[in-house]
Amino acid sequence: MLNCIVEHMRSHTAWCLPLLLALPVGAQDAEKATHGDEASSPQIAFETKGDGWTLRQYQLGCLSHLSYLVVAGGSAAVIDPQRDVEHYLRDAAALGATIRHVLLTHPHADFVAGHTELAHRTGAEIAVSALANAGFPHRALHDGDRIAFGGVSFEAWATPGHTPNTMTFLLRVPGETADPAFALTGDTLFVGSIGRPDLLDVPPAELAAKSWQSVQRLKTLPDGTVVLPAHGAGSLCGAHLSPETTSTIGREKRTNPYLKIASEATFVANVISHQPVAPQYFAFNVELNRKGPPLVERSDTLPAVLTGDDVRRLLGEGGWIVDLRDQEHYAQAHLEGAVNVALRGRLDTWTGIVVPVGAPLLLVGTDDEVREGAFRLRRIGYDHVAGRLPVDPAAWRRDGLTVRQSRIVTPQALFAAMQAGTEPLIVDVRSAEEYADLRLGDVGNIPVTESERFAKVLAKDVPVVMVCNSAYRSSMAVGLAERLGFADVRSLAGGLDAWISAGLPTVGRMADQTATPAPVAAAGGAGLRLPEPIDATMLAKVLLEQPGSYVVLDLRPAWQFAEWSIAGARNVALDDVVAQMQSLPADARVVLVDRDGSLAFAVAGALMNGRSDRVLRVLHGGLQAYHREIVFGSGTAPMTAAPATETSSPTPPTTTTTTPTPAPIKKRSAGC
Repeated sequence: MLNCIVEHMRSHTAWCLPLLLALPVGAQDAEKATHGDEASSPQIAFETKGDGWTLRQYQLGCLSHLSYLVVAGGSAAVIDPQRDVEHYLRDAAALGATIRHVLLTHPHADFVAGHTELAHRTGAEIAVSALANAGFPHRALHDGDRIAFGGVSFEAWATPGHTPNTMTFLLRVPGETADPAFALTGDTLFVGSIGRPDLLDVPPAELAAKSWQSVQRLKTLPDGTVVLPAHGAGSLCGAHLSPETTSTIGREKRTNPYLKIASEATFVANVISHQPVAPQYFAFNVELNRKGPPLVERSDTLPAVLTGDDVRRLLGEGGWIVDLRDQEHYAQAHLEGAVNVALRGRLDTWTGIVVPVGAPLLLVGTDDEVREGAFRLRRIGYDHVAGRLPVDPAAWRRDGLTVRQSRIVTPQALFAAMQAGTEPLIVDVRSAEEYADLRLGDVGNIPVTESERFAKVLAKDVPVVMVCNSAYRSSMAVGLAERLGFADVRSLAGGLDAWISAGLPTVGRMADQTATPAPVAAAGGAGLRLPEPIDATMLAKVLLEQPGSYVVLDLRPAWQFAEWSIAGARNVALDDVVAQMQSLPADARVVLVDRDGSLAFAVAGALMNGRSDRVLRVLHGGLQAYHREIVFGSGTAPMTAAPATETSSPTPPTTTTTTPTPAPIKKRSAGC
């Protein structure tokens, strides 16, 4: 099917475009496809082994949390554990070890840690900075203190900045060239970023200055030291985190924008600017982790089913109804006052953002959804699930509860109304930065994190359409607005992603990267659709800030791909391009890359002029330009020195290696 192109590239003769290609049709929710069980349960993202030791990294996608298990000589240490700890216990036992140490880089803000749970289950000693003022039995660490077992050792470095008590653990293992081989940096240093300094009641500029000092200290480590942070892309503990879960000190010095700043004043100014909104539950989690979280009660018992009187009493006492279903089912019928925080996405984070800490919770969904939802909410300390309601609108009405419906507006219908000047008020509920980058027109912008402004800015009796990237936040905004008394609140089906996939126009800084190019006249009068170029800087920015927004297909030979590639790219042989395209969702945005762009443009042109409506993009100048402008230039971008494939669930490595392999790139976080 692509033989004419392949032969052209081999013989440098004129290339032909006719290509018949049938691609699958139909919309697919990309977030639902990638934020299922694998994102709500810990996955092994990276593992390496050496002489008598094993290091394993776990990724909890729904919280962008990274934790670690180190095993040596029959003993094990867990670093920054999540609250549910069964996988650490299981894996340590399978590796012939007993967990004897739990290390905390700091009292975390965005999740409840499992340190007290592990200590209770195993008798392990908890080690944390002496400055943390911990309220549980622990070993108080000072700068330079060491913990050793089985031939490996941890050295504690005080690296304040994210918090005054943050520590980095330097892990030394036998047989490795770099000393230390690993730096478990917590929230001090991320891949491509650093920890934010504004989560505590301390002047952010003061902590940012300490972060400057900590960063300079970390830069003195060997270039080969592997960086293992506590969070990846999607975390609210920093800005612009990379989707990669490992790096090296040398690479961070070359590519991390914060490590390239030359003056302390400029560093501080950058660190205290442009941070994402900190959820109100962060302070609660910090204090809970400092005191010691309550032990987890292991029970499959569902919360009690509440009556109509129970629900009314609960709401009167400040309770919240969280509807765990997807947007479509929520819109069809939901309880008045219920907020839709769908289980399929970042339930933990978004519930913590919109629902007050300590408020009694009523969960709506199937038994399985409620069981999973209650379990996941415990990870952020929301233990107060007062009850549940099965999905039965008729029963709700019989109990005297008010049932509401909300409209879902298709992109085509909304665009037609905008063209006719009859559209409702449109409010983009994403962040100001997302709004500036790309939006569907000159519409309003009130982030869902500032939902109290709905009532202060908007008229409650005027129809409103809420818009976000995927409909996750906009559906949430519907319930939040209804709680404030709005009468007619709607949501854009599929969000901006669906709008773009429908080929509808956008405005903003990135609009030229999503616009569908108009057909141009070819020789002989035939309509010829050309692929759209995307430059290296824009591709790097999108991959860094919106990981998973593009599927990157690398057309180079496998040996070139193995030497260096963009992180998350898929290496596709020319003979397999058609099959690869057919396997992708109809709304997937695809970028083709090769050495210099020539082959990618030819392949994209042929594909687009078949029977496909898919718009393809090509990296302008190819990977030569990307390498020159991003890797050696001033830009930053995710990249890897070995092939990384995108899978539904990372698979534990089966081979022994001491060379870090970056984890598979993750798709954009739900709600983003």
